[in-house]
Amino acid sequence: GREKPLNHVEAERLRRENLNQRFYALRAVVPKVSKMDKASLLGDAIIYINELKSKAENFESEKNKIQIQLNELREEIAGRNSISSVGQNAPKLDSTAKIDVKIMGCDAIVRVESSKRNHPGARLMNALMNLEVEVNHASISVINDLMIQQATVKMGLRIYTEEQLRAMLISEIN
Repeated sequence: GREKPLNHVEAERLRRENLNQRFYALRAVVPKVSKMDKASLLGDAIIYINELKSKAENFESEKNKIQIQLNELREEIAGRNSISSVGQNAPKLDSTAKIDVKIMGCDAIVRVESSKRNHPGARLMNALMNLEVEVNHASISVINDLMIQQATVKMGLRIYTEEQLRAMLISEIN
């Protein structure tokens, strides 16, 4: 400690010095200072803190929305997997893959939902090429680990039923 007490004038000078150091530190972190006086600095700091609070609340709200969407997607994927495993007797691409085929005349729509691992897009295109069907349109979407592929194909000389095309795709892809 100190050996002799400071007089009140020295104590006040030290207090003001400490206060000024804190104002300098505050001025350094507030991005928009309108005036250089202390009252304006405090007002600008309050505005900046309120902006940061608002941004934090917006980020938290956005995070909660994304978390809800993620949980809904997980439930939907889990529901699809349980429905597809109960309703289909044919072997699957992998434990989570689902292959749907709709035929309209000489055209077919193929939809494959699977894990994005092991290049399922290339495997589907190779399978369609080996089945000698013409791909008119194809799209791939990925959500987290789920890959959704859709292809519209035209059957040439060979006409398949939905079950035949689905079974042949499964055997070609596996």
